[in-house]
Amino acid sequence: MAKECITTEVKDNILIITFNSLALNGEVFTQLNAALDEAEAYKGVVIQSSNDKIFLAGADLYELDKIIKAGDKELAREVIQRGQDTFTRIEKLRVPVVAAIKGMALGGGCELALACDYRIASSDKNTKIGLPEVNLGILPAWGGTTRLPRLVGMKEALTGILAGKLYAAKPAFRAKLVNEVCHPEHLLTKAIAAAKKKKRSSKARSWIPNAVLFNVAKKNVLKKTNGNYPAPLKIIEVLKESIKVSPKESFEMEQDAFIELCFTDECKSLLRIFFMQETSKKLLADKTKPQKITNAMVVGAGTMGAGIAQWLTSRGVNVLLKDVNDESINRGLKQIGSLYVQGVRKYKFDRPAARDGLAKLTSTTNDVPLNKTELVIEAIVEKLDVKQKVLAEIEKRLSDDAIIATNTSALSIDDMAKGLKRPERLVGIHFFNPVHQMKLVEVVKGKQTSKATVKKAVQFVQQISKLPVVVKDSPGFVVNRVLVPYLVKAAEKLSDGFDIESIDKAMIDFGMPMGPFRLMDEIGLDVCYHVAKDLEERLNIQSDGVNVLEKYINKGELGKKSNKGFYTYKKGKAVRNGTHIDGTPIARLLVDEMVLESKKIVKERVVENGDTLDFAMIMGTGWAPFRGGPLYHSKNSLTSV
Repeated sequence: MAKECITTEVKDNILIITFNSLALNGEVFTQLNAALDEAEAYKGVVIQSSNDKIFLAGADLYELDKIIKAGDKELAREVIQRGQDTFTRIEKLRVPVVAAIKGMALGGGCELALACDYRIASSDKNTKIGLPEVNLGILPAWGGTTRLPRLVGMKEALTGILAGKLYAAKPAFRAKLVNEVCHPEHLLTKAIAAAKKKKRSSKARSWIPNAVLFNVAKKNVLKKTNGNYPAPLKIIEVLKESIKVSPKESFEMEQDAFIELCFTDECKSLLRIFFMQETSKKLLADKTKPQKITNAMVVGAGTMGAGIAQWLTSRGVNVLLKDVNDESINRGLKQIGSLYVQGVRKYKFDRPAARDGLAKLTSTTNDVPLNKTELVIEAIVEKLDVKQKVLAEIEKRLSDDAIIATNTSALSIDDMAKGLKRPERLVGIHFFNPVHQMKLVEVVKGKQTSKATVKKAVQFVQQISKLPVVVKDSPGFVVNRVLVPYLVKAAEKLSDGFDIESIDKAMIDFGMPMGPFRLMDEIGLDVCYHVAKDLEERLNIQSDGVNVLEKYINKGELGKKSNKGFYTYKKGKAVRNGTHIDGTPIARLLVDEMVLESKKIVKERVVENGDTLDFAMIMGTGWAPFRGGPLYHSKNSLTSV
């Protein structure tokens, strides 16, 4: 018996269609069309979801992945045609259709809503609406590139589709993506009322936008991607041409473009990354519901500590922020406040949510009782003896079932555990800077770390909406083990006649978000130096690049935080002198350095497999996603350096 993906009921002569499935596949479309067969017997239709957090997640990507791996272009076209036909059917019903959107309406979910006459969005924090297909190397082909510009205007459509932008309810209303925003409790009532009162929407107007708009969009895309991703350029092309023709002709353009894009190497790599993210979200999951951590302490109010504290409070965790003096605390609190202000401005959360987050934060410089604290995260200076002392003192005041975590970027978990009475509950929970932007968290297990502690740590990382990878305690863990030798090697090559900007440009051309020297300036040359020295000692390796870093540090040139490192910074921006020579040969060498170190890590079983390593490098360093990670790149050679 087929799964009941769609259920229907009638209220006040309005047909209510409820999705019980989160993804749109063949069976869901079959059941949806069966429901639509009865739609015109009623005064109107309301479409909603039974899931409070997800309206519709879009196309079934597992179905799409099978089609791509089979290389079946005809079947891919059939899938697109099926979605287009169904949504066009919704659009042409003789009765009004209202989308009652609560939770995520992504991709196909958004495209279904666009086909409706009226869209009401719940003000719930989980409500997000958008077309993120570009992040998978494809474009919205179930009518998204056709309907969105006709609804919100070409400028907004270009911005939304090219960025894969997800709109919260109020920004969606301002962009004219939805017609109304209401409290979650009133959503269905409002939707039924709208379906009873609203008339069929008039035909959307069509116009030919100014060519300058597309030229600017193309220029910005090339600047951001260096032309490494075909999807954004294809999206611009389709949007530019589709607005000039009928919707039917536009749908055909969508189909052709989708078929062209979904079989590219870039799309295959990006889909692979998506599935790895889903695996990380479900890591160590079982049938038992994980116990949520509600009370945590963060020790250290510096950049990392404050960033961690802010993220935890924004995810509903009560946090006690501790440092040695008021000056450090106040500096940390200022950073946290600034992060909340930025979050509100960028619609990451609204003002009430920001106030709620700040209300969950307290601070102290004293040794207070910790009997209700379930997790302590240490984020102090990277000195082993200092960390050992602090962790030992904290352990005395914790309950027996509390977890002790360190945010160390390179120091040994096993060494830190030596001063503890119960070393089995010490684990590394290594966040990356900036915490509010970087999704990856390394969960580091020492030799004595218990399985229960690792599981709790992984579940906590998932609880706060980060992506965990479990790694064995080893020098530099995974990300820094691969990244720092690459950075140091770049510094070493300055003596070979290559200049800073040439090397940086070559690595950006390869697909990295920034070059090694800009990255070192962002991290801090002193931080890079300490990690590099630790790796030197523990792995018995040496590099002249470490000496280069030391020279800069001795001059007080620590990078962006001191306004001078490899670059000089004015008002937070690097001053460039121009590129002088071709850095491609060095780029190839630097990539090989990362590949070599990655292979060593897998061989040493620091991570479970090569996929885990690739995932860590993409999510933790911004390794070019379209190249699939160091090991995937070395095996497939998608694009030569």
